[in-house]
Amino acid sequence: METKIAKALSRINQREVVDFTCELLRIPSVVRADIEQGNEENVALFIAEKLKAMGLAVNIDYVAARRPNIIAVYEGKQPGKCLLFEGHTDVVTEGAAEDWTYPPFAARIADDRIYGRGACDTKGNVAAMIMAVKAIIEAGGEFNGKIVLCIPVDEEGMMIGIKHFIKQGWADGVDGAIICEPEENNLCITQKGAMRAIIKVEGKMSHGCMPLAGINPITRLARLITALDEYEKREKTRLGCHRFLGYPSITPTIVQAPVQGEPQINVMPKEAMVALDIRTVPGQDHEIIKREINAIMGALHEYDGNFKAGMEVIEERPWTETAQDDPLVVALAEAYREVTGKEVIYNGVPGATDGTFLNAWKNIPVATIGAGNRLIPHQKDEYVDIPELLETTKLYVAAALRYLK
Repeated sequence: METKIAKALSRINQREVVDFTCELLRIPSVVRADIEQGNEENVALFIAEKLKAMGLAVNIDYVAARRPNIIAVYEGKQPGKCLLFEGHTDVVTEGAAEDWTYPPFAARIADDRIYGRGACDTKGNVAAMIMAVKAIIEAGGEFNGKIVLCIPVDEEGMMIGIKHFIKQGWADGVDGAIICEPEENNLCITQKGAMRAIIKVEGKMSHGCMPLAGINPITRLARLITALDEYEKREKTRLGCHRFLGYPSITPTIVQAPVQGEPQINVMPKEAMVALDIRTVPGQDHEIIKREINAIMGALHEYDGNFKAGMEVIEERPWTETAQDDPLVVALAEAYREVTGKEVIYNGVPGATDGTFLNAWKNIPVATIGAGNRLIPHQKDEYVDIPELLETTKLYVAAALRYLK
Protein backbone atom coordinates (compact mmCIF):
# COMPACT_ATOMS: atom_id res chain seq x y z
CA MET A 1 0.00 0.00 0.00
CA GLU A 2 1.30 3.44 -0.89
CA THR A 3 2.49 5.49 2.08
CA LYS A 4 0.16 8.42 1.39
CA ILE A 5 -2.87 6.10 1.22
CA ALA A 6 -1.90 4.31 4.42
CA LYS A 7 -1.39 7.66 6.11
CA ALA A 8 -4.82 8.92 5.07
CA LEU A 9 -6.55 5.69 6.04
CA SER A 10 -5.02 5.94 9.50
CA ARG A 11 -6.78 9.27 9.99
CA ILE A 12 -10.26 7.76 9.64
CA ASN A 13 -12.00 7.72 13.00
CA GLN A 14 -14.84 5.19 13.20
CA ARG A 15 -16.56 7.03 16.04
CA GLU A 16 -16.49 10.25 14.02
CA VAL A 17 -17.97 8.52 10.94
CA VAL A 18 -20.77 7.02 13.03
CA ASP A 19 -21.49 10.21 14.96
CA PHE A 20 -21.62 12.34 11.82
CA THR A 21 -23.97 9.87 10.14
CA CYS A 22 -26.25 9.97 13.17
CA GLU A 23 -26.23 13.78 13.19
CA LEU A 24 -27.36 13.82 9.56
CA LEU A 25 -30.13 11.28 10.23
CA ARG A 26 -31.51 13.34 13.11
CA ILE A 27 -32.19 16.26 10.75
CA PRO A 28 -35.27 15.21 8.74
CA SER A 29 -35.04 16.06 5.04
CA VAL A 30 -38.14 14.48 3.57
CA VAL A 31 -39.44 16.77 0.83
CA ARG A 32 -42.87 17.91 1.98
CA ALA A 33 -45.49 20.29 0.64
CA ASP A 34 -45.06 22.46 3.73
CA ILE A 35 -41.63 23.96 3.02
CA GLU A 36 -41.59 25.57 6.47
CA GLN A 37 -40.46 22.15 7.65
CA GLY A 38 -37.25 22.88 5.80
CA ASN A 39 -37.14 20.21 3.14
CA GLU A 40 -33.37 19.68 2.57
CA GLU A 41 -32.28 23.10 3.85
CA ASN A 42 -31.56 22.29 7.49
CA VAL A 43 -29.36 19.29 6.82
CA ALA A 44 -27.68 21.00 3.84
CA LEU A 45 -26.67 24.04 5.92
CA PHE A 46 -25.43 21.74 8.69
CA ILE A 47 -23.22 19.96 6.15
CA ALA A 48 -22.01 23.28 4.75
CA GLU A 49 -20.77 24.37 8.18
CA LYS A 50 -18.96 21.05 8.62
CA LEU A 51 -17.22 21.45 5.26
CA LYS A 52 -16.22 25.05 6.02
CA ALA A 53 -14.69 23.92 9.32
CA MET A 54 -12.67 21.35 7.35
CA GLY A 55 -11.18 24.13 5.22
CA LEU A 56 -13.05 23.57 1.97
CA ALA A 57 -14.33 26.32 -0.28
CA VAL A 58 -18.10 25.97 0.09
CA ASN A 59 -20.90 27.27 -2.14
CA ILE A 60 -24.55 27.22 -1.05
CA ASP A 61 -26.58 27.27 -4.25
CA TYR A 62 -30.36 27.48 -3.87
CA VAL A 63 -32.27 25.49 -6.48
CA ALA A 64 -35.69 26.37 -5.01
CA ALA A 65 -37.04 27.80 -1.77
CA ARG A 66 -35.34 26.08 1.17
CA ARG A 67 -33.68 23.61 -1.20
CA PRO A 68 -29.95 24.38 -1.54
CA ASN A 69 -27.26 22.36 -3.29
CA ILE A 70 -23.98 22.28 -1.39
CA ILE A 71 -20.80 22.32 -3.49
CA ALA A 72 -17.39 22.12 -1.83
CA VAL A 73 -13.94 22.15 -3.44
CA TYR A 74 -10.56 21.06 -2.10
CA GLU A 75 -7.47 21.70 -4.19
CA GLY A 76 -4.49 19.34 -4.28
CA LYS A 77 -0.80 20.18 -4.29
CA GLN A 78 -0.47 20.47 -8.08
CA PRO A 79 -2.85 20.77 -11.07
CA GLY A 80 -4.39 17.53 -12.26
CA LYS A 81 -7.66 15.72 -12.76
CA CYS A 82 -10.93 16.64 -11.07
CA LEU A 83 -12.77 13.95 -9.09
CA LEU A 84 -16.39 14.47 -8.08
CA PHE A 85 -18.08 12.75 -5.14
CA GLU A 86 -21.88 13.00 -5.26
CA GLY A 87 -24.53 12.18 -2.67
CA HIS A 88 -27.95 13.73 -2.05
CA THR A 89 -29.53 15.27 1.04
CA ASP A 90 -33.19 14.39 0.42
CA VAL A 91 -34.74 11.20 1.76
CA VAL A 92 -38.05 9.52 0.97
CA THR A 93 -41.02 9.61 3.31
CA GLU A 94 -40.81 7.61 6.51
CA GLY A 95 -44.39 6.45 6.06
CA ALA A 96 -46.12 5.49 9.30
CA ALA A 97 -43.56 6.13 12.04
CA GLU A 98 -45.30 3.65 14.34
CA ASP A 99 -44.39 0.84 11.94
CA TRP A 100 -40.68 1.36 12.64
CA THR A 101 -38.84 -0.58 15.32
CA TYR A 102 -36.99 2.62 16.22
CA PRO A 103 -38.17 6.18 15.50
CA PRO A 104 -37.21 6.96 11.89
CA PHE A 105 -35.22 10.10 12.74
CA ALA A 106 -33.70 8.99 16.04
CA ALA A 107 -30.54 7.40 14.55
CA ARG A 108 -30.56 4.46 16.93
CA ILE A 109 -27.60 2.08 16.98
CA ALA A 110 -28.26 -1.64 17.54
CA ASP A 111 -26.30 -4.77 16.61
CA ASP A 112 -23.59 -2.72 14.87
CA ARG A 113 -26.15 -1.00 12.67
CA ILE A 114 -27.40 2.58 12.44
CA TYR A 115 -31.17 2.74 11.93
CA GLY A 116 -33.04 5.67 10.43
CA ARG A 117 -34.53 7.13 7.27
CA GLY A 118 -31.62 7.86 4.97
CA ALA A 119 -29.15 5.62 6.82
CA CYS A 120 -28.05 3.98 3.58
CA ASP A 121 -29.91 6.11 1.01
CA THR A 122 -27.83 8.05 1.24
CA LYS A 123 -26.81 10.04 4.31
CA GLY A 124 -24.46 7.34 5.53
CA ASN A 125 -22.61 7.52 2.22
CA VAL A 126 -22.62 11.34 2.29
CA ALA A 127 -20.98 11.09 5.71
CA ALA A 128 -18.48 8.56 4.31
CA MET A 129 -17.43 10.79 1.42
CA ILE A 130 -17.03 13.83 3.70
CA MET A 131 -15.09 11.87 6.29
CA ALA A 132 -12.91 10.46 3.51
CA VAL A 133 -11.98 13.97 2.37
CA LYS A 134 -11.38 14.99 5.99
CA ALA A 135 -8.93 12.09 6.38
CA ILE A 136 -7.13 13.08 3.18
CA ILE A 137 -6.82 16.68 4.39
CA GLU A 138 -5.56 15.66 7.83
CA ALA A 139 -2.97 13.41 6.17
CA GLY A 140 -1.56 16.40 4.31
CA GLY A 141 -3.67 16.50 1.14
CA GLU A 142 -1.04 14.66 -0.89
CA PHE A 143 -2.70 14.53 -4.29
CA ASN A 144 -2.78 16.42 -7.58
CA GLY A 145 -5.88 18.01 -9.08
CA LYS A 146 -8.97 18.69 -7.02
CA ILE A 147 -11.86 17.03 -5.25
CA VAL A 148 -15.36 18.42 -5.67
CA LEU A 149 -18.15 17.39 -3.32
CA CYS A 150 -21.61 17.73 -4.86
CA ILE A 151 -24.40 17.34 -2.31
CA PRO A 152 -27.61 18.15 -4.19
CA VAL A 153 -31.31 18.19 -3.42
CA ASP A 154 -34.12 16.18 -5.00
CA GLU A 155 -32.44 12.98 -6.16
CA GLU A 156 -35.55 11.09 -5.06
CA GLY A 157 -37.76 13.38 -7.15
CA MET A 158 -37.18 14.90 -10.58
CA MET A 159 -33.47 15.37 -9.84
CA ILE A 160 -33.67 19.15 -10.07
CA GLY A 161 -30.59 19.45 -7.86
CA ILE A 162 -28.12 17.72 -10.17
CA LYS A 163 -29.70 19.33 -13.23
CA HIS A 164 -29.15 22.75 -11.65
CA PHE A 165 -25.60 21.80 -10.66
CA ILE A 166 -24.81 20.96 -14.29
CA LYS A 167 -26.57 24.00 -15.77
CA GLN A 168 -24.68 26.30 -13.41
CA GLY A 169 -21.40 24.96 -14.82
CA TRP A 170 -20.20 23.10 -11.74
CA ALA A 171 -19.72 19.85 -13.68
CA ASP A 172 -17.50 21.50 -16.31
CA GLY A 173 -14.00 20.08 -16.09
CA VAL A 174 -14.94 17.06 -13.97
CA ASP A 175 -12.99 14.01 -15.18
CA GLY A 176 -14.78 11.30 -13.20
CA ALA A 177 -17.63 10.99 -10.69
CA ILE A 178 -18.17 8.59 -7.81
CA ILE A 179 -21.89 8.33 -7.07
CA CYS A 180 -22.32 7.52 -3.39
CA GLU A 181 -25.37 5.26 -3.24
CA PRO A 182 -26.14 1.99 -1.37
CA GLU A 183 -24.72 -0.82 -3.49
CA GLU A 184 -23.13 -3.10 -0.83
CA ASN A 185 -19.80 -1.72 -2.04
CA ASN A 186 -20.28 -3.43 -5.39
CA LEU A 187 -18.60 -1.44 -8.14
CA CYS A 188 -21.50 -0.49 -10.40
CA ILE A 189 -20.35 0.57 -13.85
CA THR A 190 -23.71 0.72 -15.58
CA GLN A 191 -27.24 1.79 -14.70
CA LYS A 192 -30.65 1.49 -16.23
CA GLY A 193 -32.24 4.39 -18.02
CA ALA A 194 -35.75 5.54 -17.28
CA MET A 195 -38.62 7.09 -19.21
CA ARG A 196 -41.82 8.22 -17.50
CA ALA A 197 -44.72 8.63 -19.89
CA ILE A 198 -48.42 9.46 -19.64
CA ILE A 199 -50.78 8.12 -22.31
CA LYS A 200 -54.36 9.39 -22.45
CA VAL A 201 -56.99 7.57 -24.49
CA GLU A 202 -59.98 9.60 -25.63
CA GLY A 203 -63.55 8.33 -25.46
CA LYS A 204 -67.07 9.68 -25.26
CA MET A 205 -68.99 9.87 -22.01
CA SER A 206 -72.29 7.99 -21.83
CA HIS A 207 -74.66 6.13 -19.54
CA GLY A 208 -73.41 2.69 -18.57
CA CYS A 209 -76.69 1.13 -19.72
CA MET A 210 -76.28 2.64 -23.18
CA PRO A 211 -72.62 2.02 -24.08
CA LEU A 212 -73.30 2.32 -27.81
CA ALA A 213 -74.12 5.98 -27.24
CA GLY A 214 -70.52 6.59 -26.19
CA ILE A 215 -66.97 5.43 -26.87
CA ASN A 216 -65.35 3.44 -24.10
CA PRO A 217 -61.74 4.58 -23.51
CA ILE A 218 -61.17 1.83 -20.95
CA THR A 219 -61.44 -1.12 -23.33
CA ARG A 220 -59.24 0.73 -25.81
CA LEU A 221 -56.70 1.44 -23.09
CA ALA A 222 -56.73 -2.27 -22.23
CA ARG A 223 -55.80 -3.12 -25.83
CA LEU A 224 -52.95 -0.64 -25.66
CA ILE A 225 -51.60 -2.07 -22.39
CA THR A 226 -51.72 -5.57 -23.89
CA ALA A 227 -49.87 -4.35 -26.99
CA LEU A 228 -47.22 -2.70 -24.81
CA ASP A 229 -46.78 -5.96 -22.93
CA GLU A 230 -46.08 -7.70 -26.24
CA TYR A 231 -43.60 -4.99 -27.19
CA GLU A 232 -41.78 -5.50 -23.88
CA LYS A 233 -41.52 -9.23 -24.62
CA ARG A 234 -40.03 -8.51 -28.05
CA GLU A 235 -37.42 -6.21 -26.52
CA LYS A 236 -36.49 -8.83 -23.92
CA THR A 237 -36.05 -11.42 -26.67
CA ARG A 238 -34.02 -9.03 -28.81
CA LEU A 239 -31.66 -7.87 -26.06
CA GLY A 240 -31.53 -10.84 -23.72
CA CYS A 241 -30.62 -10.52 -20.07
CA HIS A 242 -27.96 -7.87 -19.40
CA ARG A 243 -25.24 -9.30 -17.15
CA PHE A 244 -25.62 -6.52 -14.58
CA LEU A 245 -29.02 -4.94 -15.22
CA GLY A 246 -31.28 -7.82 -16.18
CA TYR A 247 -34.13 -7.20 -18.61
CA PRO A 248 -35.65 -3.94 -19.86
CA SER A 249 -39.22 -3.26 -18.81
CA ILE A 250 -42.35 -1.32 -19.68
CA THR A 251 -44.44 -1.18 -16.53
CA PRO A 252 -47.92 0.39 -16.26
CA THR A 253 -47.96 1.91 -12.78
CA ILE A 254 -51.13 4.02 -12.76
CA VAL A 255 -54.40 3.35 -14.58
CA GLN A 256 -57.10 5.95 -14.12
CA ALA A 257 -60.56 6.56 -15.52
CA PRO A 258 -61.96 9.12 -15.50
CA VAL A 259 -58.80 11.18 -15.58
CA GLN A 260 -60.66 14.10 -13.99
CA GLY A 261 -63.82 14.12 -11.91
CA GLU A 262 -65.49 11.48 -9.79
CA PRO A 263 -65.80 7.90 -11.05
CA GLN A 264 -69.30 6.42 -11.07
CA ILE A 265 -70.18 2.82 -11.78
CA ASN A 266 -72.98 3.63 -14.22
CA VAL A 267 -71.04 6.27 -16.17
CA MET A 268 -68.70 5.51 -19.05
CA PRO A 269 -65.86 8.06 -18.73
CA LYS A 270 -64.73 10.31 -21.53
CA GLU A 271 -61.02 9.60 -21.00
CA ALA A 272 -58.66 6.99 -19.54
CA MET A 273 -54.99 7.26 -18.63
CA VAL A 274 -52.03 4.97 -18.07
CA ALA A 275 -48.69 6.02 -16.58
CA LEU A 276 -45.68 4.05 -17.79
CA ASP A 277 -42.40 3.50 -15.94
CA ILE A 278 -40.07 2.38 -18.75
CA ARG A 279 -36.63 1.09 -17.73
CA THR A 280 -34.01 0.75 -20.44
CA VAL A 281 -30.67 -1.02 -20.83
CA PRO A 282 -27.67 -0.60 -23.15
CA GLY A 283 -28.75 -1.38 -26.70
CA GLN A 284 -32.00 0.56 -26.45
CA ASP A 285 -32.58 4.00 -27.93
CA HIS A 286 -35.19 6.15 -26.21
CA GLU A 287 -36.16 7.86 -29.45
CA ILE A 288 -36.82 4.49 -31.09
CA ILE A 289 -38.95 3.44 -28.11
CA LYS A 290 -41.06 6.56 -28.48
CA ARG A 291 -41.53 5.87 -32.19
CA GLU A 292 -42.46 2.24 -31.51
CA ILE A 293 -45.10 3.20 -28.96
CA ASN A 294 -46.53 5.79 -31.32
CA ALA A 295 -46.57 3.13 -34.05
CA ILE A 296 -48.48 0.78 -31.73
CA MET A 297 -51.07 3.50 -31.12
CA GLY A 298 -51.25 4.13 -34.86
CA ALA A 299 -51.91 0.44 -35.53
CA LEU A 300 -54.67 0.42 -32.91
CA HIS A 301 -56.25 3.39 -34.66
CA GLU A 302 -56.11 1.52 -37.98
CA TYR A 303 -57.89 -1.42 -36.32
CA ASP A 304 -60.43 0.83 -34.57
CA GLY A 305 -61.09 4.30 -35.94
CA ASN A 306 -62.44 5.35 -32.55
CA PHE A 307 -59.07 4.69 -30.88
CA LYS A 308 -57.48 8.08 -30.24
CA ALA A 309 -54.56 8.50 -27.88
CA GLY A 310 -51.61 10.75 -27.19
CA MET A 311 -48.39 10.26 -25.24
CA GLU A 312 -46.45 12.77 -23.15
CA VAL A 313 -42.95 11.87 -21.92
CA ILE A 314 -42.60 13.73 -18.63
CA GLU A 315 -39.09 12.59 -17.66
CA GLU A 316 -36.21 10.90 -19.43
CA ARG A 317 -33.02 9.47 -17.99
CA PRO A 318 -30.75 7.60 -20.42
CA TRP A 319 -28.87 4.47 -19.38
CA THR A 320 -25.16 4.83 -18.67
CA GLU A 321 -22.20 2.51 -19.07
CA THR A 322 -18.58 3.10 -18.06
CA ALA A 323 -15.81 0.88 -19.41
CA GLN A 324 -14.13 -1.46 -16.96
CA ASP A 325 -10.74 -0.09 -18.01
CA ASP A 326 -11.71 3.56 -17.47
CA PRO A 327 -9.24 5.19 -15.04
CA LEU A 328 -12.03 5.90 -12.55
CA VAL A 329 -13.16 2.27 -12.48
CA VAL A 330 -9.56 1.04 -12.31
CA ALA A 331 -8.87 3.33 -9.32
CA LEU A 332 -11.97 2.09 -7.50
CA ALA A 333 -11.17 -1.56 -8.24
CA GLU A 334 -7.60 -1.15 -6.96
CA ALA A 335 -8.89 0.64 -3.88
CA TYR A 336 -11.37 -2.15 -3.17
CA ARG A 337 -8.66 -4.83 -3.38
CA GLU A 338 -6.36 -2.71 -1.23
CA VAL A 339 -8.92 -2.04 1.49
CA THR A 340 -10.67 -5.42 1.63
CA GLY A 341 -8.11 -7.89 0.31
CA LYS A 342 -10.86 -9.32 -1.88
CA GLU A 343 -11.64 -9.30 -5.58
CA VAL A 344 -14.00 -6.54 -6.64
CA ILE A 345 -17.62 -7.37 -7.49
CA TYR A 346 -18.81 -5.49 -10.58
CA ASN A 347 -22.50 -4.76 -10.85
CA GLY A 348 -25.13 -2.36 -12.20
CA VAL A 349 -27.67 0.02 -10.69
CA PRO A 350 -31.26 -1.13 -11.32
CA GLY A 351 -32.55 2.45 -11.14
CA ALA A 352 -31.33 5.84 -12.25
CA THR A 353 -29.07 8.04 -10.11
CA ASP A 354 -27.90 11.64 -10.32
CA GLY A 355 -24.95 10.19 -12.22
CA THR A 356 -27.32 9.63 -15.14
CA PHE A 357 -27.28 13.32 -16.02
CA LEU A 358 -23.57 13.80 -15.34
CA ASN A 359 -22.89 11.15 -17.97
CA ALA A 360 -25.69 11.96 -20.42
CA TRP A 361 -25.25 15.74 -20.41
CA LYS A 362 -21.50 16.09 -19.83
CA ASN A 363 -20.13 12.67 -20.85
CA ILE A 364 -18.49 12.27 -17.44
CA PRO A 365 -17.51 8.68 -16.58
CA VAL A 366 -19.51 7.63 -13.52
CA ALA A 367 -19.28 4.71 -11.13
CA THR A 368 -21.68 4.02 -8.28
CA ILE A 369 -20.48 2.49 -5.02
CA GLY A 370 -21.46 2.82 -1.40
CA ALA A 371 -22.56 1.15 1.81
CA GLY A 372 -25.98 -0.36 2.33
CA ASN A 373 -28.02 -3.37 1.34
CA ARG A 374 -29.49 -2.38 -2.02
CA LEU A 375 -32.86 -3.90 -1.04
CA ILE A 376 -33.26 -1.74 2.08
CA PRO A 377 -33.80 1.81 0.72
CA HIS A 378 -37.36 3.19 0.90
CA GLN A 379 -38.44 0.52 3.41
CA LYS A 380 -39.23 0.86 7.10
CA ASP A 381 -36.33 0.17 9.49
CA GLU A 382 -33.76 1.38 6.97
CA TYR A 383 -30.25 0.79 8.27
CA VAL A 384 -26.57 0.76 7.38
CA ASP A 385 -24.03 -1.66 8.83
CA ILE A 386 -21.27 0.22 10.63
CA PRO A 387 -18.40 -2.05 9.44
CA GLU A 388 -19.54 -1.64 5.83
CA LEU A 389 -19.84 2.13 6.24
CA LEU A 390 -16.30 2.27 7.56
CA GLU A 391 -15.16 0.15 4.62
CA THR A 392 -16.85 2.60 2.25
CA THR A 393 -15.04 5.54 3.84
CA LYS A 394 -11.73 3.76 3.32
CA LEU A 395 -12.64 2.93 -0.28
CA TYR A 396 -13.36 6.57 -1.03
CA VAL A 397 -10.00 7.61 0.45
CA ALA A 398 -7.98 5.04 -1.47
CA ALA A 399 -9.88 5.59 -4.74
CA ALA A 400 -9.44 9.36 -4.59
CA LEU A 401 -5.70 9.16 -3.94
CA ARG A 402 -5.21 6.55 -6.67
CA TYR A 403 -7.22 8.53 -9.21
CA LEU A 404 -5.61 11.88 -8.36
CA LYS A 405 -1.97 10.80 -8.57
